[in-house]
Amino acid sequence: MIKECAKKLDKWLVDENKKRAETGTLPLKCTIKVIGQTALIEAGLKMQLAATMDVDFREQLHGIVREKLAQFLSEYGKQIDPVGHEAWMPEETEYHEIFSGKFVECFIAIPEYVLISKAKMAPSKNKNLIIEYLGTSPTPLFFELATKYGVNLEDFLK
Repeated sequence: MIKECAKKLDKWLVDENKKRAETGTLPLKCTIKVIGQTALIEAGLKMQLAATMDVDFREQLHGIVREKLAQFLSEYGKQIDPVGHEAWMPEETEYHEIFSGKFVECFIAIPEYVLISKAKMAPSKNKNLIIEYLGTSPTPLFFELATKYGVNLEDFLK
């Protein structure tokens, strides 16, 4: 769904930037970095993930680009979380590119970083999610991040 929205946004920007070039206006472009639950869903994890209407982006988008992306997301029953860019993520969060167009690049946060964010910042809300993940052979990266950010995984198993 995010990839499709990014494609639509890029197509729209191609047309919009042609008009802007005719008037001597600078072209628009954007980089989208998806975090939170939507990043987990888009990553295709083999887990029971609750659907969410809100889409969290690492950086806040502005102006007409934000409006158009919001329009494309609404076609899927989704909306931009107005404070999603404020969510805590590990400083070294890495992203996987899911789309690269002429004017739009789109990435999703790698799941381990999202899961650590959820475990650290809202452990009670995400307890079942973390327990389920712990049952799926977590990666060494997940354990490294838990140690680095002081997430006691044993607390989830109590």
